[in-house]
Amino acid sequence: MRSPENRNNEAQEQETRYDAVVVLGAVMEWNSKRKRWDFPSIIERYPGKLVEGKARAIAASEIEAETPLLLVTGGSDKNPETGEVVSRAEELAKLISGRYGVPTEKVVPMGLQKDSHTLGNVENVISYLEEHPTMLRSKEIGILVPRFQCARAKLMFESNPYFQENGITLEWIIVEDVLENRDPRYKKWVERLYSTPQAEINQQMEQRGIKDLQRGKYKPQESQ
Repeated sequence: MRSPENRNNEAQEQETRYDAVVVLGAVMEWNSKRKRWDFPSIIERYPGKLVEGKARAIAASEIEAETPLLLVTGGSDKNPETGEVVSRAEELAKLISGRYGVPTEKVVPMGLQKDSHTLGNVENVISYLEEHPTMLRSKEIGILVPRFQCARAKLMFESNPYFQENGITLEWIIVEDVLENRDPRYKKWVERLYSTPQAEINQQMEQRGIKDLQRGKYKPQESQ
């Protein structure tokens, strides 16, 4: 099997925009009828309510030509029927490649069954880049993230000195913007989603999280 570096070098010959795009993972939900993991827009059991898992996968498939690698982060969820702990990153990677046609060799799940929060995702990304230094050629990394999560995730990534110290530029790619560019009808979907009571709950939680980060009092919880 080709190494990530080799895949990256081959794809870079096609002048891709990013060295890699990080797809921030999402909480998933077990579908007991279909016996599979689903990635809906809202998960009621999750305190933050909004997750937009499937939307992330669709957006990733739309921008895959701009990068040699999609690095999919995520922690884990427990199957309520079997008790099995399952990697969100692996399941989302399967969705991106299996349903939306991105070549499997371009989709790399990372973090696997640990660090089920955005701060953990940051550390997982840094660890991967440190382990594969030759993949950094243009030193531009895209971060694919839903609009509701962007401000908090941006604070977490950009407050880590690793990126600036290594001259790595982070470009924030908003899931909803990608979808609306794909099909204007997504704009109505976005408007409906963000007008729900669950979106209001999410906004309040995100604002609290940002304030806690700025005060140095942030405590990670199970999240996207």
